[in-house]
Amino acid sequence: MAEITINDADLQAVKGKVVLMTGGSSGIGLATTTLLLSLGAKVINGDMNPPPSQLDSESADSYKYVRTNVTIWPELVTLFKAALDLHGHIDHVFANAGMRPVANYLALDEDTNGDPTEPNHMTLDVNLKAVVNTACLGLHYMQKHPAPKDSVQSITLTGSTSSIYRFRAADYGLSKHGVLGLLRGLAPVTYPDLPIRVNVLCPSWTVTGLTDESNYRGVKVNLQSAEPVARAAVLLMADESRHGQMVLSAANKYREIEEAVLLKAMTPEIRGQELTEDEICAAVAANIFGQAQ
Repeated sequence: MAEITINDADLQAVKGKVVLMTGGSSGIGLATTTLLLSLGAKVINGDMNPPPSQLDSESADSYKYVRTNVTIWPELVTLFKAALDLHGHIDHVFANAGMRPVANYLALDEDTNGDPTEPNHMTLDVNLKAVVNTACLGLHYMQKHPAPKDSVQSITLTGSTSSIYRFRAADYGLSKHGVLGLLRGLAPVTYPDLPIRVNVLCPSWTVTGLTDESNYRGVKVNLQSAEPVARAAVLLMADESRHGQMVLSAANKYREIEEAVLLKAMTPEIRGQELTEDEICAAVAANIFGQAQ
C-alpha cells in the first residue's frame, strides 16, 4: 500500500474550476473551501448553517453560500441551479455533508400504546441518501452542461474508515459502507465512458464540528485536523488520473486503499470466478436486455 505524497503543485489544476459542495460551512468542508479559494477555484457551498462571516466578505467574487437542507430534494436542485446560473457549468462536486450517529438499534422507543417506534434514520438520510442524491444530480447536470475544453469533471464522496471497518455506531457505519457501495456501483459506468470521475475521500479520526478534541480525552488515538483531509479532497478533484479510488487520510498521511488493497484482496481464488463481479453483471444484463429486445 503505497503512501501518497501531496505537494502544492499537485493541487494547482483546480484554479479557475467551479466546485459545488455540501457541508462546506464547517469541519472538513470549510477547510476544503478555504483551500480551494486559496488555489483560485470558485466554490458554491450548500449547507444548513452559514459559513464564517469573513468567508462571504473576503471571497465575494468566487464564493457563494446557498442555504440547503441536503435531505430535501428540491433544495439540492436549487443548489445545483444556483451554481449553473452563476457559472454555466460545474467542474467538481464534493458530496460532503454529514452528521453523527443518532439511532440506537438495540433499544427502540415506544409509543403511547407500548409499540416500538421506527428507529431514527436521519444519519442515513444525510450521510447516504443525500450523498446518493447529490451524486445523481452531479451526473445529471454535468452531462447536460459539460465543462469547457473537454476537461474531466469529478464527483468526490465523503466516506470514512467506518466504510471498511467494524464500527459500533451502526447507523453511521451503515451509511459510510453505503458510500463505498455507491463508488463501486458508479465507477464501472462513468469514466472513461463519461468524462466524469468518481472517488471517495476516507478520513480517519478528525477534529471537526461532529467530534470536538475534548471528546478524545484519555483516548490513545492519532488525531488529525481538517486541513490535511482537505488536501486529499482537492487532490481527488485535481488529479485526473484518479478514478474509482478511495484515498485514506489518517494521522496526516495518505494512502489509496480501494484499488491497492480492498479489491486486490478479492482474488479469483477467493471469489471462485475468473471474471470480476462487474464483468459478470454486465454480461448477464446484456443477455437480459438482448432477450427483451
